[in-house]
Amino acid sequence: MYDLIIKNGYVVSPSSTVKCDIAVSGKKIAGLGTYSGSEGKRVIDAEGKYILPGVIEAHMHCQAPFQGCLGANSFYEQSVSAAHGGVTMFMDFANMGKGDSPYTQALARAEEMEESAIDYSVHGKFVESTPEAIADIEKMAEYGIPTFKMFMTYKKEGVMSDDETMLKVFEKAKSVNGLPMVHCESNAIAETNIEKCMEENDLSWVNFAKCKPVLCEAEAFARAVYFQEYVGNALLVVHTTNGEALNTARRAHGKGLPLYVETGPHYLTLFDDLYKGENGHLAICSPPLRTPKEAEELWEGLKDGTILLTGSDDCTFDVDEKSLFLEKNPDGTWKQDFTKVVNGMSGIEIRLPLMLSEGVSKGRISINKVCELTSTNIAKIYGCYPQKGVIAPGSDADIVIVDMDKEVTLSKEVLHNNISYCLHDGFQVKGYPVMTIAKGDVIVEDGEFKGEKGKGEFIKRKINPDYLERYGLN
Repeated sequence: MYDLIIKNGYVVSPSSTVKCDIAVSGKKIAGLGTYSGSEGKRVIDAEGKYILPGVIEAHMHCQAPFQGCLGANSFYEQSVSAAHGGVTMFMDFANMGKGDSPYTQALARAEEMEESAIDYSVHGKFVESTPEAIADIEKMAEYGIPTFKMFMTYKKEGVMSDDETMLKVFEKAKSVNGLPMVHCESNAIAETNIEKCMEENDLSWVNFAKCKPVLCEAEAFARAVYFQEYVGNALLVVHTTNGEALNTARRAHGKGLPLYVETGPHYLTLFDDLYKGENGHLAICSPPLRTPKEAEELWEGLKDGTILLTGSDDCTFDVDEKSLFLEKNPDGTWKQDFTKVVNGMSGIEIRLPLMLSEGVSKGRISINKVCELTSTNIAKIYGCYPQKGVIAPGSDADIVIVDMDKEVTLSKEVLHNNISYCLHDGFQVKGYPVMTIAKGDVIVEDGEFKGEKGKGEFIKRKINPDYLERYGLN
């Protein structure tokens, strides 16, 4: 007797879509094939629906102190919001300051995440390259944390990694099958532009985006890739927003460099016109929102395989935190000063719906490609495949059932991200998750969360060396 049987659905992998049943025993997938209802303690009829491996969110920032703000969600609340979007595992970043041990901070972050209702993991973070910090890379990799992030900007905030730190982290990561992750924005370009705006006393929301133009990102992207080529390591660039950067990636791929590129659905669906409004500060994130032209360049990158991952970069702040340091004009409007606004926006719950709607329903990409971009490729690159990221015997029974005919109008009332606004308010999506199953347990059904606080487990990861030595995931 199986604990769960899912019948009549279309099971999706990167390479195929097959109508078959799924049998689950305990936390694992026991088999795929044809099963009778009498063989399961519970039977779910998924007739007409698509069944994908649970979404993996490898890029979010929860309870992360930034500019005096902490964020709207606890890790448990974040896991509830995530589960409604089909997410069955997420990863966050260690909080780091100069003098901190990356290893110790990563373990502390994992402990903070124990309240999660879904499985979780952690990325290290580097802000300096002391001998002690570099030695922590091997300790993290041995513990099951083989990924480490660096920022190429935020020098004044004390979290930027300089070029020497990047090179040293790249070299050590290469020796232990680790994967550096970089946030690519030129600190010199960004800070020079911000200083000009301050001198001209024009810190409007619109100028935030102008201070960090496409070339601000593209310069840092190219520099990071040159460093990668010099050292010979694998590299992952997060939240890429434009074709200029993608062309650099294409040249790197032509040389066989193991360069992996991520983008986020907000760069595919939201644009810099949001900064023109009174509440444009709510859309401030880094890199900034671009134009429809850049969005089309990203869709091309998704289609041709230049971009192999998506991540929400969820960093959820409610209005009170986004506005915490702002002043009001005499007429009650905000006195616009983008330097006083915490960067970040919500997105973990709508990443899969947006990829289904804007990608599959509009004919841009296949549902198989969505499976890759939201789960399988992430599991492979981050080192938890085939435990995660695939519906196959022996894998964790992390499953999301999708109704491609379901239409939803996004709003703050629909979502579960614990904030009082929605940047996608009124956005129509077609294709939506209707059930989320984590390790064999139904945790979202009929819009109701049924999971348990603290049920998630820490997942130790190890990356296949093949993915770190050459470009590609086959």
